[in-house]
Amino acid sequence: IGRIGGGLVANAVLKEAGMTPADIVSIQVYITDGALFDRMNTTYKSYFKDPKPARTTVVVSKLVGAGHVEITATARK
Repeated sequence: IGRIGGGLVANAVLKEAGMTPADIVSIQVYITDGALFDRMNTTYKSYFKDPKPARTTVVVSKLVGAGHVEITATARK
């Protein structure tokens, strides 16, 4: 963790919808190890400006594929 790998894809989806990361109102984060939380939180804080979106973080036993972090977001105008 230290970058948002899907950030370029997410930004493209937001742009297509006429939105920006400032339009994100909710984030759901799934991590496979609670020890990753501090690093994920640092990245989250650097990516979003205040007021930051509401966030839920859940530790899960496994994600699809080899990833250790999965993030979903909800945006609205």
